[in-house]
Amino acid sequence: MIYMVEMALTDTARLAEWEAWYVAHQHTLLSIPGVHASQRFETIHKTDSPFVALHEVDSPEIFASPAYRDRAGPTNTGEWQTKMRNWHRNVFDGVEHTPDVASDSRLLVVEAEGRMALPDGVGVAWMSAVGLDRSVARRGLAVVPDAAAHRFVGTPGVRVLKPLGPRLRSKQ
Repeated sequence: MIYMVEMALTDTARLAEWEAWYVAHQHTLLSIPGVHASQRFETIHKTDSPFVALHEVDSPEIFASPAYRDRAGPTNTGEWQTKMRNWHRNVFDGVEHTPDVASDSRLLVVEAEGRMALPDGVGVAWMSAVGLDRSVARRGLAVVPDAAAHRFVGTPGVRVLKPLGPRLRSKQ
């Protein structure tokens, strides 16, 4: 399952500090039983929620666990909670593992309106919301080479994101 967190940062003057906090937060998440991988992204074009994190999880029940609530839940985001807007947390089924998006690739997040087909035979892995906010019913993920990504900028219902770091894995 995929736990997708998306947001905008309102205090961009503190971006470097927030980035450092979020990397530490990823490691905290990865210490929780049932969380297996994490990777962060930023859109390469203007959107309402330019930051996205994908976390690979076993089930929505993780978010009710004492380990998650004590170490990584929304109450553990400290001052950053007030510095985020358009913040959505969804758990999706239909894709078992988060994609490993290399620095020379881009992640496409596709809204499910009509389950659109992307040009050039780009395959989309479709997911259904099964937990947390359920702010959207369906979403798709695709990975494309950086050189091809520009073709998707401006496509309605598609966000193009670059990785902010490597896909991290738990030691569990």
